[in-house]
Amino acid sequence: MYRVKRKAVYFGIGLILCTTANAQQDSTATTDSLLVELQRQMSPQLQPQQAVARSAPSTNPDISAIGDFRSSYTSTGSRKVETYLNELELQVASVVDPYARAEFLFSFGKDLATGDLGIELEVATLTSTSLPYQLQLVLGKFKPQFGKVNILHPHYFSFVDFPKMISNYFDGEGMFMEGLSVSWLVPVDFYQEFVLEVGRVGSEPNASLVQGDNDRLLYTTHLKNFFDLSDNATFEVGLSALSGPNHYGYSTAIAELDLTLKWKPLQFNTYKSFTWQNEVLMNRARISGTDIIHTFGAYSYAEYQIEKRWFIGARYDYSGLTDNEQQKEQAGTILLRFQPTEFQILALQYQYSDWNYAKGVSQVALRAIFGIGKHAAHAY
Repeated sequence: MYRVKRKAVYFGIGLILCTTANAQQDSTATTDSLLVELQRQMSPQLQPQQAVARSAPSTNPDISAIGDFRSSYTSTGSRKVETYLNELELQVASVVDPYARAEFLFSFGKDLATGDLGIELEVATLTSTSLPYQLQLVLGKFKPQFGKVNILHPHYFSFVDFPKMISNYFDGEGMFMEGLSVSWLVPVDFYQEFVLEVGRVGSEPNASLVQGDNDRLLYTTHLKNFFDLSDNATFEVGLSALSGPNHYGYSTAIAELDLTLKWKPLQFNTYKSFTWQNEVLMNRARISGTDIIHTFGAYSYAEYQIEKRWFIGARYDYSGLTDNEQQKEQAGTILLRFQPTEFQILALQYQYSDWNYAKGVSQVALRAIFGIGKHAAHAY
C-alpha cells in the first residue's frame, strides 16, 4: 500500500513537472510568435508598398505636344494643292517653387516659301504666383495682351487662320515680345484686369514693329472688363494700345477695341453655345519726318454649336495695311468644325479674299489638330 501511494505521488509530481514544462514551452512559443509579428510589421521588405501623400506640389514638368496638319486648295497659282504639317508645338511647364511657375513652348513649323522646317522658341516665361495686392508678374518671351486674338496660339482659334487684320498688321500668328508684363486684378464689383507690358518685339519683326537700334521700347496696355449678363451669358469689353519703333526708324501707335458675347445655357451646356466676337484697330504710323499713315482693320465672327461635337461659324474681315492708305483687303469665311474630344479637332473652312489691287482668291482648307499630354487651359 505504501508503494502504491509512493508511485502515485511520483506520478503526480511527474505530471506537474510535464505540465509546467509544456506551459513554459507554450509561453516561449507565444513570445517568439509576438517577436516575429513585430519584426514583420517593422520590416519594409515584408510590407506592401504604401502610397505616400505629397505635402508640396510636384516639380516634375508637365509635357504636352499639339500637332496642326493642313490640306488646302487655292484657286490661283501654279501650285494649287498643299498638304503639310503646319506646326508642332511642344510645351514644357512646371512650378519652380511656391512663388513662381515656368513655361517653355517650342514650335516646329514649315516655311511654305522655302519648304524648310524651322524651330522657334515662341514662349519662355517665369510667372509669379504669390505677389500681394492681386498683382502678377511675367518675365521672358510671350504674346502680349493686345486684343482677343493676338494672345492666342493658332490651334486655340476656332477658324483655320487668324483674321486678316492680325496677319496684315503683325504676322500670321500674331505678335510676340520679350520683356516684362504686370497685371493687376482691379478690386471692383465686376471682373476688371489691367495689364502693362514693356520690352521689345521678338527676334522676328512683324509688319508694324521692329526691335529698333536705339533705346525706344515697345509698350502695350490692355484693360479687360468682364460682365455676367445672366447665368447663361457673359459680355466682355477690352481696350488695348501699343507704341513702338517701326521699319522706317520712327514709331507706330495702334489702338484696339474688342467686344465678345458668349451664351452657354446651363441646362444644355455640352450641346449648345454661341459666341459673337468683334475687334477693330486704328493704326497710326509715321514713315517720314512729315508723312503719317492712318489705317484701320476689323473683323466680326459668330460661331454656333449645333450638336455636342459640331460647330458652324462665319467671319467677315476688313483690313488695311500698316504703311499704305490705298491698299485694302476684305474676306468672307464659313467654317464647319467637328470636335470629338478635347484632344482632337477637325475643321473644314471656305474663304474668299478680295483686294482692291489684286484678283480675288478662293480657298478651301482642312485642318486636323491633335494633342497629347497635359496642356494649359484655354483663355476664356
